[in-house]
Amino acid sequence: MITIDKSDKLYKYLLSLDAENVDELYMELAKNGRYNRKDVLSYFHSSFNPSVTNEIDEKELEKVVDYYSDIKKCHPIRGADLNKLLKKYKENPTDELKTLIINSQLKDLLHLSVNYKSSHQDVDLQDLVQISSLGLLDALENYKIDANINFQDYVIYYVRKRVLKEFEEKKNA
Repeated sequence: MITIDKSDKLYKYLLSLDAENVDELYMELAKNGRYNRKDVLSYFHSSFNPSVTNEIDEKELEKVVDYYSDIKKCHPIRGADLNKLLKKYKENPTDELKTLIINSQLKDLLHLSVNYKSSHQDVDLQDLVQISSLGLLDALENYKIDANINFQDYVIYYVRKRVLKEFEEKKNA
């Protein structure tokens, strides 16, 4: 039987992400034998990676191409440069910095949305991109510089959380 170890690295990592239901999530990951950071991320990412790859129809593909051509102008910011920008934003949150950070993550957002769309044909891609954008905003607002966690980890977690919440609400409505 698996017990909750609040001193475990995995448990502390989930706490630092501000994950909801940390105990339940910890038990689920421990049950599956997923203890390291890479496996946790792949668990979060699994909502966006379909088990069966379905083709996106031409109309949806056009939307992806149009959206991609718009965001192609935005330059991704990674690693130390992104950390500096995030630290600067946390010290002095301005709309300009927020826009710069968000724009730097749009390609990843599109990737997450397209992967999720390919396994959920009944969902509109534009809706997914909008919901994912809200998840990105959540990640930016909840990100803790001191936690020493990669910002993309926050983005994946909060986008997944937002998408799942949105579709759970639609299903229950």
